Amino acid sequence: MKILSLDVSGCYSSIALLNLEEINTFTQTHARKDRPDWDYLFSRLGFNSKKDFDDLDALAYAQGPGSYTALRITASFLKAIAVIKNLPLIPVSNLKSIAHEASNWIAETEATIFVAIEADKNESYFCSFKKISREIVPLDEESVKSLEDLSSCSDTSNIYFAGTGWPDSINANSHFLPNALGSAEPIAVLAKQELESGRVFDPETANPVYLKTPEYKKK
Repeated sequence: MKILSLDVSGCYSSIALLNLEEINTFTQTHARKDRPDWDYLFSRLGFNSKKDFDDLDALAYAQGPGSYTALRITASFLKAIAVIKNLPLIPVSNLKSIAHEASNWIAETEATIFVAIEADKNESYFCSFKKISREIVPLDEESVKSLEDLSSCSDTSNIYFAGTGWPDSINANSHFLPNALGSAEPIAVLAKQELESGRVFDPETANPVYLKTPEYKKK
C-alpha cells in the first residue's frame, strides 16, 4: 500500500510517502500565511509529480482545524488530482493526528489525551481522545476553547497533553508531551488505517474543517 499525505494547516508544510510499513517524510516551518510550494515538497521525497501519482493507492491530507487559506488550497489541489487519477482522498483531523503522535510517547496501554492547537492569541482548537491499545478514539466533538478554559485542565489528573495551543500552566505540566507535533507522517498512518477499514473515500466529500469563521467573512 502506498499513500501520499500532506499537512499544510498552519505554520509548517509537511509531506510523507507511506510505502508498506516504511514512511519517508519532510517538514519545513514558515510564516502562517505562506502558501505551500508543491514542487519543492515533492522534490524533498524524490516524488515525480508527472508519473508517481499513478503508483499510489490513496491521497491523504490534514483537513483541519487550522489556517483557512492553507486548508482550502490543499483540499482543492488534492481533490483535483484524486479525481483525475481516480484515487481515494482521505481527510484526517489535525487534532487526531497529534493525539496519535502523542500515543507513541505514552507507555500505558490505555490513556486519555487532550490536544489543543493554537487558533489565535486567546483561543485554541481542542478535542480529547482515548488511547486504547494502538487505536485513537475521540471522546468529544472538536471545538474552540479559550485559553482561560484550557487552564482549568491542569486540575485534571491522569491526562496527557499535546499540541501548540496550551497556556503556560499546561506546558509546564509533567504530562505535557512537547515532542508530539503535527506532521504528514501520522496523517499517512491514520489514512492507512482508514483505507484498510474498507470505507469508500469520495474526493468530493473530503472537505476541510475550519471550526472558526475567517475574519474577512465576519464583516
